[in-house]
Amino acid sequence: MNLFSPNRRPLRVAGFTLIEILVVVTIMIALLAVGTPALMRTMQASRLVNAGDGLMGAISEAQQISFAQNIPVEMRFFKFPEGLDTENNFRAYQTFKVTQVFDTAGTVTEQLVPVNNLVRLSDSVIIVPDTTLSPILMSSGGDFEDTKKGGSAGYSGVSGARYNALRFMPDGSCRTVGAATGGLAALTYNNLPESFLTVASESGQAITLENLPKNFYTIQIDPFTGKARNYRPGF
Repeated sequence: MNLFSPNRRPLRVAGFTLIEILVVVTIMIALLAVGTPALMRTMQASRLVNAGDGLMGAISEAQQISFAQNIPVEMRFFKFPEGLDTENNFRAYQTFKVTQVFDTAGTVTEQLVPVNNLVRLSDSVIIVPDTTLSPILMSSGGDFEDTKKGGSAGYSGVSGARYNALRFMPDGSCRTVGAATGGLAALTYNNLPESFLTVASESGQAITLENLPKNFYTIQIDPFTGKARNYRPGF
């Protein structure tokens, strides 16, 4: 059989036309446009939950260490701007044991010993620095400069950062940390209805009660027992 016979029809190769390819590409773009925002919201919600759960664990650990070792334990919440955001939001925290040191003149000062490493919150997740949404941090008269001996930056590692702090006591209580008097920090109880803080996703502007995102993570700390519980309405 002559494959090159002039009477034999040429074989036709199956394929896609340009129009078919364009239709498929258009459908894929439409699916991405519809699905991407939902995927991004899911990922952001997951980061928010992980950050809140991690903070809950750190609070519980601080309370347990204070009780078990009979020593005050302080949690510092560091605030600073990041990237294009110029807002001073709480973006990191660290836990310290607090000891008292007496010098030769009998003056007492407090010394911090880190319990663990600094914890940075996930990208675009913050603890809201608002008196209504995080009163346990904002109503203590804190807002201290983050410094430590032998370093240009403080414990946060960010130059110019500031912090507010909570202190867990061996008797189980949790108090806010104020300015030092006579070498010792002033400690204040918060009322239970005002003993909470809120973790939320950044929105490009200062977060208040009026523009609070649907998904947020609130942690209430009992000032008398140090126990924490969470509230997650958007999940």
